[in-house]
Amino acid sequence: MSKLDSLYSGCKSEVSECDGCSILSKNKPAHSIMDFEGQGTCDILFISGSVRYQYGESSAFSRPEWDIITEVLPDNNLSIKSSAAVKCPSVKEADMSPSNMKICREFLERTIDQYQPKLVFPCGNLAMKMLIKKSGITDKRGKSFKFISQNDQATTVVPIFHPFAVIQEPRHKYLFETDIKNAIDKYIYEKLDRGDFTYKVAMSIKDLDVLCANLLNTSEPVACDIETTGLNFLTDDIMSISFSTQQGTVVVPLDHKDSPFTKEEKPHVWVVTRKILENTKNKKIFHNAKFDVKFLINHGIYPKNIYDTKIMHHLINENAPKSLMDLVKLYFPTELENL
Repeated sequence: MSKLDSLYSGCKSEVSECDGCSILSKNKPAHSIMDFEGQGTCDILFISGSVRYQYGESSAFSRPEWDIITEVLPDNNLSIKSSAAVKCPSVKEADMSPSNMKICREFLERTIDQYQPKLVFPCGNLAMKMLIKKSGITDKRGKSFKFISQNDQATTVVPIFHPFAVIQEPRHKYLFETDIKNAIDKYIYEKLDRGDFTYKVAMSIKDLDVLCANLLNTSEPVACDIETTGLNFLTDDIMSISFSTQQGTVVVPLDHKDSPFTKEEKPHVWVVTRKILENTKNKKIFHNAKFDVKFLINHGIYPKNIYDTKIMHHLINENAPKSLMDLVKLYFPTELENL
């Protein structure tokens, strides 16, 4: 064994619960750093992947990383603390086998019980995986999950990018900041807005004519969305189409399996749909318009004055995700109970 390899060879954990963890066999300046012991409670807890250990001191985040976090936080009296999901320093996700995770989760649960936070932000994939047993931070960031502690206390968990990822890739900063602000507004300040969304379904020709009468020649923008039986505009059908204005939403079941329209009534339904979408006096707002428009053109409908929210948001921020659900989560987080 070289001098370098043997430098930390005597640093073993004195915590018996860690027995069996393969991390103990790795050369570390310290093992099993219980960074939660003796700490008080907090409102918000940020959790890193593993403990940082330098110059005899441990921390969950480096100073630059913590600065990025604190820059986003509101200027108020909220109590903010940090801790690590893995209690040994400089541990990578690849080092954490299922058995290692099971051992270390015991200490993570103690951490949550100690701090009793109202909101937890696991930063990065390792912290998220340790806390909610799910992987894929890119897909799950900004969503909410429930963590049940050893004391059967439910805590809201919102995974976010690790601040180091923001340092490495500045394009992540927008989502990092937005996810934190939205979660604090919703789960700390409880800014919930159920909204006043309503919709009506045209279940007869009379319903169709009455509900769509004001859409035929309106100058007001109309948001449009179609639901299809598949992705191929040549072989799949449009099940329904919805039209939304400030006055409300109308849903028209076209080729839906439960459509109330008979074969003889279908041509009239398509005529009304065509008149609404080919009205030149207003804007038609779609999300990912190229998908919807291909299906509509296949039925001989050529929408006029198309605006695409997916393209518009790309012009606002090219680094942000642009799916419809992502945009709803970013701009209307308090109106969704389950993100």
